[in-house]
Amino acid sequence: MITNVTLHEITGSSNSVKVRIALSYKGLEYNREAVQLDSFPGDRSSVVGMSRQPRLPVLQHGETVVFDSDAILRYLEANFPDAPPIFSDDHATLGEIEGWELFARSQISEPLLMMFGELFAPEPDAAVVARANEMLNERTATIEDRLDHGDHLVDDRLTAADIACAAPLYLADLPAEAATDDNPMDTFFHKNLTLGEGRPKTTEWVRRVMAYDPVKGQRPAAA
Repeated sequence: MITNVTLHEITGSSNSVKVRIALSYKGLEYNREAVQLDSFPGDRSSVVGMSRQPRLPVLQHGETVVFDSDAILRYLEANFPDAPPIFSDDHATLGEIEGWELFARSQISEPLLMMFGELFAPEPDAAVVARANEMLNERTATIEDRLDHGDHLVDDRLTAADIACAAPLYLADLPAEAATDDNPMDTFFHKNLTLGEGRPKTTEWVRRVMAYDPVKGQRPAAA
């Protein structure tokens, strides 16, 4: 579906990954504008000038500007009604989807934020890295259990629940070829973060959802 949509993003950011998955699943054509930052948080004056706030991703659709990945997914759902849905018109099902979105923001994000703190530290703290891995393995048990009953977290199709939870977890399943000298973030996560033991269904599911991302998702499913 041809649109006049531009996604301003940090390519490796899980929030940008989330929006790219949604755009691809919905079959929406869009332009990608990667924001180059020399440091963290870096000069984000161009982002502020566009959206009156510094965080990415930001979506432009004609004259409309939307920021925050969750808000962007809802904007896409409301404004492209002919595209495949990622939410639901059933009240209870929508509540389930929103519950998993909350799970991603609270349970999955905490160990990942710990890891990002170590990424930007002069020397990673081995104890913090170990604890973050332990927490991630503990918390993805809920996902592994849910996938015993189907291929998706809610209903029998991909929804925003899958997108919200799988997008950040890709950082725990990076292939060796992602670890290159010009990609220090992926190198760090490849070396230091994993889903851990007992997560075969979660791993396969992450890769299936990530297959919709044209940038980070080019990888075969788990055996």
